[in-house]
Amino acid sequence: MRSRNGNRSILFAGIALISTLCTGADHYYIGYRLTTQNAQAVHETFSVSKAMQPCPASELSTLSLRRFPDESLKAVLEREKDTFIEYTLPDATRIKSTARFLDSDAKTQETLTLPTQCYAVEFNDDSVTISVLK
Repeated sequence: MRSRNGNRSILFAGIALISTLCTGADHYYIGYRLTTQNAQAVHETFSVSKAMQPCPASELSTLSLRRFPDESLKAVLEREKDTFIEYTLPDATRIKSTARFLDSDAKTQETLTLPTQCYAVEFNDDSVTISVLK
């Protein structure tokens, strides 16, 4: 028996998957965390892993970064981290801040977190194009 909506959800999902596969973009999960104590960086982590399946979503915006021959995505992101963080800041950034005051000693700790999310990444000869997927 056929549904009343004409199976449109399956049709649109199929079209989205085919258009993603035809563009040649790979999907990666990328996350970032920076922890500072008293305004000095103490821990910084970039997590980059290739998605096992294409992410079922549409592109929102793109960022193009310069790439050297045979340079990995993680190396590009670490080199261009300021640009990438500014690109992702409006979406889902979380900042946690704590301060402790003991007598005349003040200790602060801030953590900036970009939650891991899926990006479409297309490698070109001299650049990488990254698209946010939602």
